Amino acid sequence: MELPSQSWSAAECSSLGQRDLLARFWLACPDDLLESLWNTSGLGQSTCALVKQLTPDSKFSSDQVALRDAIGNQLQAGFKSPGAIQLCLANWLFSPPGLMRIASPEENLPTWLLPAYLDLYEQSQSQPGSQPSQSTAKQIVQPAVTPPDLNFGPFPATLQSLIGDRVQLNRMLGLSNLYYIDPEDQEILLELRDVRIAFAKAIQNCPEDQLEQLWSTELRDRYAAMVRSGLQNQSLNAVETEIKQSVTTKLQPSQDGGFGTPGATNAFLIAMLFYLPGTMQVEGAETKLSPWLFNLYQELFAQALNQAS
Repeated sequence: MELPSQSWSAAECSSLGQRDLLARFWLACPDDLLESLWNTSGLGQSTCALVKQLTPDSKFSSDQVALRDAIGNQLQAGFKSPGAIQLCLANWLFSPPGLMRIASPEENLPTWLLPAYLDLYEQSQSQPGSQPSQSTAKQIVQPAVTPPDLNFGPFPATLQSLIGDRVQLNRMLGLSNLYYIDPEDQEILLELRDVRIAFAKAIQNCPEDQLEQLWSTELRDRYAAMVRSGLQNQSLNAVETEIKQSVTTKLQPSQDGGFGTPGATNAFLIAMLFYLPGTMQVEGAETKLSPWLFNLYQELFAQALNQAS
């Protein structure tokens, strides 16, 4: 157990930006004290204040991203699973408004938490600080989930351009998260599919020797969010089928491909966008893949493979 190095208080944690401490507090909070602590201790207000400090351009440390991803994996079990509300509150602290939605919040969230969620993630940002009353919140019909912005412009044709385009990077993250939460939303689905196709083309066109450096940037997190979104569950259209078949052939030794041949790294990165984790296995991956790619494969696919076996 890590011993605390400093003290903190509910009244000051939002002004001091103690996001990590508050996230750990919610993760450890007992079920029977959640409502009381949220409403009466000042911790609920501090959490909301910290969420409102976030914007689509907010940057998170690698540890914070890892925690957010781990929470996302845990929440796949649904909001009826043990500790789901604690996970949800911790996740809010790393989820800017506009980049996170909860499907059917009236059913999935307790009544004491619903007004705060609606204010933070589904109300107009033109009225900052507004907090609907509980009676008002119950009358609000869940709006259709829409992308944070519709004026993104064309998706960059190269990865080098993409890593400098925060609008498109945040678009990738937002769409992946929104689809993960509500895969039935057709607007999100169609746009995310278009982005995946454009992203795959940019990967294909990238010089192979530049991929490792590019995947050490924020691009890695966006890529991981898209892989984990579950978009691979969807039936493929003609363009997607052609992309998937092309990269699969490229990775087949029987088709004069395979690891070690030119463009294999590009093909493998694209393949992980079209194969569900747990459905694509590389024999002897630790020797066939370069270290950075092996680590990515282990993180996104091998764990699912181990769980399925």
